[in-house]
Amino acid sequence: MRIVDHEARRQEIAEVALDLIARIGLEATTLNRIATEMGASIRVITHYFAEKDTLLLDVYRVLALEGQGPIREVLARDPADLAGALTALCGSDEATLKRWRVYVAFWDKAVRSPQFAAEQRLWIERTLTTIGEVIIARNGDAANVRQLAMEMISLVYGMSIQRTLDPESWTPEAIASVIERKVREVDLSN
Repeated sequence: MRIVDHEARRQEIAEVALDLIARIGLEATTLNRIATEMGASIRVITHYFAEKDTLLLDVYRVLALEGQGPIREVLARDPADLAGALTALCGSDEATLKRWRVYVAFWDKAVRSPQFAAEQRLWIERTLTTIGEVIIARNGDAANVRQLAMEMISLVYGMSIQRTLDPESWTPEAIASVIERKVREVDLSN
């Protein structure tokens, strides 16, 4: 009898779905397509995920957790590295650009689904808290930390979306330059 690690199998299915969403979009990523991509039957997928939305919530959580990894690595080296943290969030390399393609696909879903909107707000709030902590580590306690964190996150979101749509115009170097300039502005405002 073969022993199956069910959590690892769920993770594998979510990873395949994430890759498909990045390549072909959210709507084209069906349970059948995921099964085909895995070389498995649809019954394998539906054993773990009864419906597509349940799978998509797992995919979003995997995506969000993966996105936190690079930020944690930067902050483990220097808890005050605001530019590094923002760059880790931004779609400035192929791995983060892939994540941003999927994030953008999920935004439309969140507009139409209260469940997805709540999940998205949860992860955005976690990111705002992290960036706020970095701003405090860098500049000390500031009364406008949340506002500054929101501005920095908005900057990252905007550049990442632009890079997703037009990668030639928003190179990693251009993104780094804008982030460095904005971080200097934050330093001066405190």
